[in-house]
Amino acid sequence: MQHPHFFNEFVAFASTFSELKHDLMSKVKPPELTTLQYLILEQLAVSEPLTPSEIADCQHMSLPNVSRELKKLYEKQFIDKEEDRDDKRKQVIMLSDKGRTCMNEAFQHIERMIIDSLSPSDIEQMDDIVQALRLLNQTIFKK
Repeated sequence: MQHPHFFNEFVAFASTFSELKHDLMSKVKPPELTTLQYLILEQLAVSEPLTPSEIADCQHMSLPNVSRELKKLYEKQFIDKEEDRDDKRKQVIMLSDKGRTCMNEAFQHIERMIIDSLSPSDIEQMDDIVQALRLLNQTIFKK
């Protein structure tokens, strides 16, 4: 390895982030949703509209499995579907008003839990933390 310190820190960060994300999600996920359904709503909340294929790719699932979950979310009124403007054969998926409300509440709760976990000195470093997150997004995650 050319940069073992970097790689080890990155793996530790990714692992810790994954554990934290799972812990937070378990505290905010509505009981009427499965974990997968919640993750689909979360994905839509961050980057809607999406096609079923895009959701399947991101969730590492087959298209038939995602389609089944989307049908359940539609029946529960958490999502809406529309024809794609460019290709009428495709559907695009977006949050319904109920889905948007659900995710807004979940994100607000997650934000409160994260802020509450920070020490006063962590809060003083908030601008630096934001800069570090932006740098990770731009360099490692290419977003």
